Amino acid sequence: MIFLNVIVFFVGLLFLYIGAELLVRGSSRIALMLRISPIIVGLTIVAFGTSSPEFLVSFIAAYSGSMDVAVGNIIGSNIANLGLVLGLSALLRPILNLKDDIKSELYWVTVVSFVFWIFAANNIIGRFEGFLLFAGIVVFTFLLARQSLRERNNSISEDVPDIATGWAFIDRLSRKKRIAVFALWSFAGIAILGYGSDLTIGSAVAIAEALGVSKVIIGLTMVAFGTSLPELATAIISVVKKENEILIGNVIGSNLFNILGVAGPIALFFPIPISDDLIQSDFPIMLLFTFALFIVMLWKKRIGRIFAFILFASYISYIISVIL
Repeated sequence: MIFLNVIVFFVGLLFLYIGAELLVRGSSRIALMLRISPIIVGLTIVAFGTSSPEFLVSFIAAYSGSMDVAVGNIIGSNIANLGLVLGLSALLRPILNLKDDIKSELYWVTVVSFVFWIFAANNIIGRFEGFLLFAGIVVFTFLLARQSLRERNNSISEDVPDIATGWAFIDRLSRKKRIAVFALWSFAGIAILGYGSDLTIGSAVAIAEALGVSKVIIGLTMVAFGTSLPELATAIISVVKKENEILIGNVIGSNLFNILGVAGPIALFFPIPISDDLIQSDFPIMLLFTFALFIVMLWKKRIGRIFAFILFASYISYIISVIL
């Protein structure tokens, strides 16, 4: 049975790769053709798309009464996005020359992470806190949309760039139809990411349960790792294609969405109990990763291999400490 789950796990990884390829290709081309900043695409379409497994898994876990898995998945995924996804990506290719317009998003993710911890301090995130968190994602998305419209209006060129795909039958289409094709690629990528994530998570949880691992550990490690695989797959594709802004936007946007768009709606329906261990250990570790990224990106405006190694090594150490 474990052998079968291992096979399903790797099939899920294949679907994650295909979905990530479609999502990055489609979204980056839409950004170019509509004169939308790639960082905004990464913070919205890509981040929300790759975070859809976190939402589905956490909501289903909460609905079925496995709240430890739900909250562990949210916290563990945010740690994995910074330590595993960003750390490994920057190890493969350092992220250089980051633009100043990422500053506001850095402030957002740092403040939101701290507020999330404050809300959890009394061992429960109630419906009112859930409403505030959900309102945050609405406000954040609205501000990004307004920023995108402002950038388009301030664009010097009035012509939409002509983006070649390498597929003759697509390149012969009108620009509007090509935009529709790229949008279809993006949505297909999101759907495939969700399916691949479902296969990967299901098999990973089955393997973990067969080995007698607790639900909290499953949520913080196997499930969190599984739901972060779309971000990891998308990040690696972004590294290969040198789409650094989509990579950074994906990581920051995913962490924001996990707190505001996942924990918020779940708490609206099912108040989330938080254990003392999570408050005293895992929440501070999530904040430590977030603050470290905040300081380095504002100070250096780059993520070199040294800091990437520290992120990745810290994540591995965290996983080992949780398991042990």
